[in-house]
Amino acid sequence: MNISLVVSAICDAGCIKLKNEDMILLNNVIFRNGKRQAVFSADERVILAVADGVGGLPSGEVASEQVLKFLCDMLANIPDDLNVEKLRELFNAYSAQANVILSDEMGSTLAALFFYNGRLFRCHAGDTRIYRLREGELERLTIDHSLRESGGQSYARINIMTNAIGGGASDYIEFEEIDSPFHINDVYLLSSDGMHSLLSQKEISEILGRPDAAAKLNALAKKYGGNDNISVVVINIMENLNGYL
Repeated sequence: MNISLVVSAICDAGCIKLKNEDMILLNNVIFRNGKRQAVFSADERVILAVADGVGGLPSGEVASEQVLKFLCDMLANIPDDLNVEKLRELFNAYSAQANVILSDEMGSTLAALFFYNGRLFRCHAGDTRIYRLREGELERLTIDHSLRESGGQSYARINIMTNAIGGGASDYIEFEEIDSPFHINDVYLLSSDGMHSLLSQKEISEILGRPDAAAKLNALAKKYGGNDNISVVVINIMENLNGYL
């Protein structure tokens, strides 16, 4: 079975902020302030990611770009036969080295899907998120590294993070394999908090099942105020689409 990853991505400054500190990586293309489409084979080595400069720290746009460039460079030359533990060690080393590359006053979140040897892995730091829509049911595959969610303090402000890359803190990458990743018509979503903090899970679920979902998610977040930068990457798992774009 020939499985294709049909990807649509939008990175938008939103309605209020003059500067966009989000950034998106589609394999070897890094961009902000625009939209891209691509099709990949699930058998390829593919990295898809969203990074969001940490609020309250300077040069967030530089931090998100450096985090994604370093991730892209690191994965470009790895062997084709690494097992799960070796991959986990690799991502742990990436986190440690990225923390050295960024100054103490720069930090970024990260949410990424890594397709490798017909398998799928997720890596995550901060409050960017990964979702999966399967047979009409939306599942969030990440828990925010925030005081409210992973810190268990339900009354804390939602944007107080306990983990990010850089920022002068001890950070880590949450790295896990996704079981049974390639069901035809599955939809994966990567998003920054500028989108998912404004939309309900029901709204996200309903939109992901429609054509042009990335544009619709972005438009609805802006309709609701667009008070932060918005990044959305939608990945449709489809069959036999060579030459789709």
